[in-house]
Amino acid sequence: MNYLSVESLSKSYGPKQLFDNISFGLNQGQRIALIAKNGAGKSTLLKILTGKEIADAGNVTFRKDITVTYLDQNPLFDENSTVIEAIYNTGNPALNAVRAYEDALEGLKRL
Repeated sequence: MNYLSVESLSKSYGPKQLFDNISFGLNQGQRIALIAKNGAGKSTLLKILTGKEIADAGNVTFRKDITVTYLDQNPLFDENSTVIEAIYNTGNPALNAVRAYEDALEGLKRL
């Protein structure tokens, strides 16, 4: 079952071509690794896949029931937040459910 299709994707910054006309797909159960030297475009590719950046050319298509998230390489966190607050402050519905469950358990401990 195809989860992701990338067709003829290209991206450059000025004269620097990060990747040109790359195509690949991911099927259910497959795992991949991005291995390249610094500045080769690994983070840019991930940002394009998550919609945080726009490719110069090409198409990215996810299966309709797929949700994609991305933790930035250098995330910005509120200095006044705890680690657990930073984890839960994503707006992700699944994490919101976990947090509600954890809060409910804490409430039961206080009874």
